[in-house]
Amino acid sequence: MARPQKQRCICSVPDVTGFEPAGCVPGGTVSLTYDQYEVIRLLDYMQMTQEQCAKRMGISRPTVTRIYEEARRKMADMMVNGKSLVIGGGDVYVCPAMRPECEGEEHCCHKNRTLSRGWREKESVTGVSK
Repeated sequence: MARPQKQRCICSVPDVTGFEPAGCVPGGTVSLTYDQYEVIRLLDYMQMTQEQCAKRMGISRPTVTRIYEEARRKMADMMVNGKSLVIGGGDVYVCPAMRPECEGEEHCCHKNRTLSRGWREKESVTGVSK
């Protein structure tokens, strides 16, 4: 019997929730979950190590590796095959309080309590709670 999946912590829900290819009609859709987006953001954009990313998200380093590999495969499929990208869903929660390591974090949800979507504390939408 497989071990149940652990809920993953993300810093915030992204404002941008999708992309469309330019110059062609989309050849389908690729869905990137919030945890896959967060791993790409932390590893590639924030240039964290996998160990730092795992600690921030409350998961193991091998789990970060698996999430990252799946996210990269999806993004490659999107770019090579001209598909649309939709970001959303997944078994995640938005971190409940500002952490010391988030002090300089541009995307920390606790810096801007009022998000563009009007989310309130402890509100749950599509598997994401804040």
